[in-house]
Amino acid sequence: MNNSDETNSSSNWIAEVSHELRLPIANIKLLIETLLDGAMDDNEACKRMLKRAYQEVDRLNILVSNLLSHEKVAEERSELNRKWILLKEPTQYALDSVSQLAKSKNIDIVVDIKNGCSIYANPEQLDQILLNLLENAVKFTDKGGRIVIKSEDAPGKFSVVDTGIGIAPEEIPKIFQRFYRINPEQHKGSTGLGLSIVKHILDLHEATIQITSEQNKGSTFSLQFPNPN
Repeated sequence: MNNSDETNSSSNWIAEVSHELRLPIANIKLLIETLLDGAMDDNEACKRMLKRAYQEVDRLNILVSNLLSHEKVAEERSELNRKWILLKEPTQYALDSVSQLAKSKNIDIVVDIKNGCSIYANPEQLDQILLNLLENAVKFTDKGGRIVIKSEDAPGKFSVVDTGIGIAPEEIPKIFQRFYRINPEQHKGSTGLGLSIVKHILDLHEATIQITSEQNKGSTFSLQFPNPN
């Protein structure tokens, strides 16, 4: 990549980030202005708007955290510091992180990982992959659904399977793009960065991901990490 390409890429990245940050900030400002214009006198309306403002702040917090993760991954390109990791360890970290959201939707998460199953990867980045994939699965799985995290027969391979809304075939090539969201109006809490971070980390590890999906029936994300020579 030449200097011109790097400059254009950087400019595009800044423009994308600015756009994503501007929307929740504008929403918070509008809510505050409405409250100051008299909505505070209506107790129910006041509670409703404060709750919405809280949700927008939460969205900003998630967005900033994802942006920092994205940049951290980029900086660590030359320092992967890989080692063998038992797959159950990052899986437990991801489970602990999404347990409340999964419980609120009555989603059953099943771990089907063989004892001794190990992945050769950077520990923090493998944590990030499992967390992002599991968060994504919970977010797009309806109440009462099921998610399975399982090891596969091939060394270095595992899958995350859900009974969620599924992905249309024409959408699959787009889901790893930064800020791309399926049904953005329906899933306003999504930043569109989670799967982008996953793909970035996989590329650093020279690992691959395959997706099979059927709309209204669910998706399977299958990851293959290479073993050291």
